[in-house]
Amino acid sequence: MIIISEVVHNGEVHFQVNSCFVSMISILCPNEKILVRAEENHIIALRKNLRKDNLENVEFLSFDKYYDAKKYNWGSRIFGEFIQISKTLLKGRALNNKIYIWTCLFPTGHFFLNLITYFQKNKKHIIILHGELEYLKNKNKTKAENIFGRILKAGMNLSTNKNKYIVLGDNIKNNLYGLVSNRILKKTFSILHPYNFTIQEKLQEIKDDNKLIIGAIGTQMLSKNSQCIYKLAKRFEVSIMRDEIIFRTIGKVLPELDSYKSDLVENLYSSTFVSQEQFEIEISKLSFVIFFYDDTAYELCASGAIFEVIRMGIPIISIENDFFRWLFNTFGEMGFLCKDIDSLEEILKGLKQGSFKNEIDVFKNNISHFKIQNDLKNIALNMKPLL
Repeated sequence: MIIISEVVHNGEVHFQVNSCFVSMISILCPNEKILVRAEENHIIALRKNLRKDNLENVEFLSFDKYYDAKKYNWGSRIFGEFIQISKTLLKGRALNNKIYIWTCLFPTGHFFLNLITYFQKNKKHIIILHGELEYLKNKNKTKAENIFGRILKAGMNLSTNKNKYIVLGDNIKNNLYGLVSNRILKKTFSILHPYNFTIQEKLQEIKDDNKLIIGAIGTQMLSKNSQCIYKLAKRFEVSIMRDEIIFRTIGKVLPELDSYKSDLVENLYSSTFVSQEQFEIEISKLSFVIFFYDDTAYELCASGAIFEVIRMGIPIISIENDFFRWLFNTFGEMGFLCKDIDSLEEILKGLKQGSFKNEIDVFKNNISHFKIQNDLKNIALNMKPLL
């Protein structure tokens, strides 16, 4: 018996990557019974995403949502996570489970899990690390972030040698040197961020190649430098008015960006929920997806958004950052990396004039190879030693 538990996220948050872990564990352990435990709407999203997979050995067990994402409350989130961790462990004990896979934990969840399992050294716990690693950074942190960083580090130090960690990129493990102990590094394994790259044929037929449409996807916020799309659009105001180029955001735009907004950028679903299906349809209409992440954002976590873009076969334009540099150096260029917004502007001017056709062909070819090389079966093989 293997239990895969998501105790942090509700609904469709992280459902793509969690679906991939369910598929990969099923591939690696076809004769093992697998129980997936998560919030009710997250289970619905997983089931829908996995409906075409042959998962006869997988069962799903849901629990009620314990916090409201619209009304952020640290107390309810922390206490609720403690309860769900405990319930997962109790379920595992009843089923004589020996392997637990935790798809995401908050720093307090790391501490709580490793504290209560410290004396249960016959069980194996595999913890997948995401954005919580950002709390380990030493620069530009608030008091709360410092506290969470210390709690996370203390929790990791409590972990037994049977407990293993997974990070989603070699560059992330390299960046952990000096932030965690050598003991933790030795039991931290790196795999590529898993993603299901299959795509519906109808999505490949939507794009209008006669228009240059530049889009930023996902939640737009200051920490992602999302305000830059409005600054960039201002530089192309005349071209926008002539309908030579379109700038667009797809996804929620946080109120902190209100002072930057302008009519030069189309904001789709900026204040309403967008389903994954509609999200994909809108992305498929884009010529390029633009990112403004810098090294302050993605040294210690992977960008799930870029894998959605790769899945759709769309090249990117981005400010250079550690994760994208590593990805392109390892698997080939899949878009333009620019030193600053001025360089990014020059690329867009060239694209508007029809330049870079050879480069774009290379990008699309690399994207195709990347998807073949990194299908779930191949990534799953890198997880085999952990199980």
